[in-house]
Amino acid sequence: MLALLLLLAGTGGRADCVLGPADELVALARVQDGDTLQLADGRRVRLIGVNTPELARDGQQAQPLAAEARQFTERFLADGDLELVYDRDRRDRYGRILAHVYNHRGDSLEAALLSAGLAFHIAVAPNLALAECLASREDEAREAGRGVWAPGTWPVMRAGDIRPGDGGFVLLRGRVEKVDRNRYLWLELDGPVALRLDPEGDYGQMARRDWQGREIEVKGWLVDRGAKYLSRFPQHKRWFIAVDSEFTIEISRK
Repeated sequence: MLALLLLLAGTGGRADCVLGPADELVALARVQDGDTLQLADGRRVRLIGVNTPELARDGQQAQPLAAEARQFTERFLADGDLELVYDRDRRDRYGRILAHVYNHRGDSLEAALLSAGLAFHIAVAPNLALAECLASREDEAREAGRGVWAPGTWPVMRAGDIRPGDGGFVLLRGRVEKVDRNRYLWLELDGPVALRLDPEGDYGQMARRDWQGREIEVKGWLVDRGAKYLSRFPQHKRWFIAVDSEFTIEISRK
């Protein structure tokens, strides 16, 4: 385990994933998990731009490499204060601070986790200032087969295989069967899942937006609206994933 962490730590942070000078210099109390920190003043910080595997809790088993992600973060942030740099939204719905985090050397924790393959890049509007840089770090890890991108490490779910009990963060693939539009753009996949997009967003799709039949891979949180919802609205999909930016969705051109 130690050898693995040392090897992964060798990928280092990337100083070019920097938004600007520090907004705050803070002291760390403990690392809760790979992407969540407890500060000495009692505040909690959620990293912007990454999602690390979940540790075991509430009867659920730990996801692959969850312990390694937490240990990586602990080692990366050891021996010094932290720098916090804010984006546009400063708090999430749980009251946690949203920030880009750097160690005392000025290295990006998000970039380091992504480069090591110990996190997935997530891009949630409006905190997209470093999305392009962080996406490139994930691309490097994926091409190298590191961490969660190593063959057989992280399960890729198919939209048609989603069943009651499924939820949380997923890497999911499916084929678009139907497109609906209200205040959102809805891509209904070949299974009980729909993707919710901003109709004005740019998702790297073709100019004509000919979505039907396209194979899609998406990273995000699978939300189960429940059997009661489905009984009231049988024409809708029970599960959905909110897609905020082009960095969390890939669309085939075939």
